[in-house]
Amino acid sequence: MTVFNSQSKLPKIMTSIYLVIAILAFALMFATIETDSLSGIFVVVVALPLTAFLTQILDTIGIDSVAIKSTFMALGVLFNSFVIYLFFSFITRNN
Repeated sequence: MTVFNSQSKLPKIMTSIYLVIAILAFALMFATIETDSLSGIFVVVVALPLTAFLTQILDTIGIDSVAIKSTFMALGVLFNSFVIYLFFSFITRNN
């Protein structure tokens, strides 16, 4: 497997933008979790599609913990950021 060695800064910029949006979504969720029942909707949207799959599994098992679901959403964000970085590295690599 070859690691993409891109000279472009676009992969880092796009991944950073995504991570800033994800951090803002998490901050909004934790700031309004006591007063708003839909406080985590932005995190779910930012971390799609992995969170949709994982939350269905957790609901099937019967786990209803905010901490565990938040952890899985964070894993979804990390996975998505990795995919975004690889995608932009691939399209900007030098041949």
